[in-house]
Amino acid sequence: MSSRSGDEDEAAKSVKPTQQAVPKAMRYSVLGLSCLLAFGGYLVFDLCATLETQLMEALDISNTQYSLLYTVYAWTNCAMVLFAGALIDNTANRLCAIIFCGLACLGQTVLTVGVQIELFWLMVLGRTVFGMGLGSVTVCQNTISNTYFRNVDLSTAFAATLTVSRIGSVTNFLLSPYLYEWWGSSLPAVFWWGTGMTVLSVLAAVILYFVDSKAEKSGMIVSAMRRSRKIQWRDILKFPPIYWVLCIICSAYYINIFCMMAILPDFLQERNGYSSTTASMISSCVYFMAIPCVPIFGRLIDNLGFRLHGLLIAICFMIPFDLAMGLTTWNAIPFLLLCGASYSLVASSLWPSVCMVVKDETVGTANGICTSIQMIGIGCSNLIVGALRDAYTYREVFAYLTACASLGVVMTIVAQILDYRRGAFLNTFVPLKNTAQATEKTKLLKDDNPDAKKQ
Repeated sequence: MSSRSGDEDEAAKSVKPTQQAVPKAMRYSVLGLSCLLAFGGYLVFDLCATLETQLMEALDISNTQYSLLYTVYAWTNCAMVLFAGALIDNTANRLCAIIFCGLACLGQTVLTVGVQIELFWLMVLGRTVFGMGLGSVTVCQNTISNTYFRNVDLSTAFAATLTVSRIGSVTNFLLSPYLYEWWGSSLPAVFWWGTGMTVLSVLAAVILYFVDSKAEKSGMIVSAMRRSRKIQWRDILKFPPIYWVLCIICSAYYINIFCMMAILPDFLQERNGYSSTTASMISSCVYFMAIPCVPIFGRLIDNLGFRLHGLLIAICFMIPFDLAMGLTTWNAIPFLLLCGASYSLVASSLWPSVCMVVKDETVGTANGICTSIQMIGIGCSNLIVGALRDAYTYREVFAYLTACASLGVVMTIVAQILDYRRGAFLNTFVPLKNTAQATEKTKLLKDDNPDAKKQ
C-alpha cells in the first residue's frame, strides 16, 4: 500500500496544478481579454458571405472564384496552425497573441484595399494573410484557457471564448447588410468598418501581454517556454489513437458548419426568395443560438462529463438538418436553431477533449494539428461546394454535407469505443480538483505512452 501511495504521489507531482494558485479575478480578467482576441476576426470572417451577391456583382466573379476566398483561408490556416502550435508550446501565449492578431488585422486590411480598388487577386492575398492569423488566434485562445483553467472549469472557459467569437459573427450578420444600405451601397465602407474591429482585437492582445506577464512574474503560471523542452516529432507520434479520431471528427463536423455558413445567405435568397438583409438575419440564427447555449453546455460538461455522448448526439442532429435544408422548402429558422445547439454542444465537448488526451506541454501542438486537419477538410470542401454550385444545385451540396456528417457519426462511435477501453475517461472525467484525479490523468497518459511505462 505504501509503495502504491508513493507512486501516486510521484505521478501527481508530474501534473502541475499551477492554476489553483491563480486568483479568480486574475483568471477571469485573462479570460475576458482572451475572448476578445478572436472577436474582430470572426466578425469579418463571414463578411464576404453576408454581402456575397453584391461582392460577386461588383467584381464579376463566379461561384468557384468566390469559394476561393474561403479556400485560401483554410489552406493557409492549415499550414500556419502547425507552426503556431509549436511556437506557442515553445514561447509564450502573450507574444503569440499579438503576432497572430496582427496578421489577421493586416490580412483584413489588404482584403479591404482589394475591395476598394476592385482587384480580386489582392482580395485573395488578403484572405491568405488573414488565414495565417485567425486560426492561430484560436489555437492561442485554447492554450490560454488550458493554462489558467486546466484544474477548474475548462469547458466553461472554452465556451466563453467561443461565445464572444459567435457574438462577433452575429454582429456581422445583423449589422453588415444595414450598414451597406446606410452607407449608400458602399462595399468598401462596410469592409473598412470590419477592419476597425480587428484593430480592437490587436489592442486586447497588447493588454493581455502585460497581464499575462504579470501573472508569470508573480509565480501564478508557468509559460510553456519555461515548463517544457522543445517539442519533437516523436512527441506527436506518441499522441493516443483517440486524439487522431477526434481530429477526423473535428474536420468532418466543421465542414458542415463553415461550408454551409459561407453559402447560407445566398441559399436562403434562392430557395425562399428572401431579400439580402432578411437572409443575413436568418443566417445569424446558428450563431445567435450558440451565444446562450455554449456557456450552458460548457457548465454541464464541466460538472457531469459525458463529453463523447454529447458529441455523438450533436453530430447526429446534423444529418436531419442537412436533409431538411437540401430536400425541402420548409421554414429554415427551426432547423438553423437546431444547428446552433448542435454547434454549441460540439464546441463544449470536442475541444476540451483534445486538450485532455495529451500532455500539458504539448497542448498547443495538439490544438494546432487538430485545427490543421480541420482546415484541410474545410479547404477542399469549399472547392467541392463551389464546383457543385456551378455544375448542379444546392441539393447536391447538402447531399455532400450529409455524407460528411455521417462520417462524423461513425468516427464518434469509434471514439466511444476507444474511450471505453481507456476507462471511459472522457465521459466520466470532471475538472481536476484534487490529487487523486490528477493521478488518474497521469496514469492514462502513461498507459498510452509505452516509453513512459518503462520509466
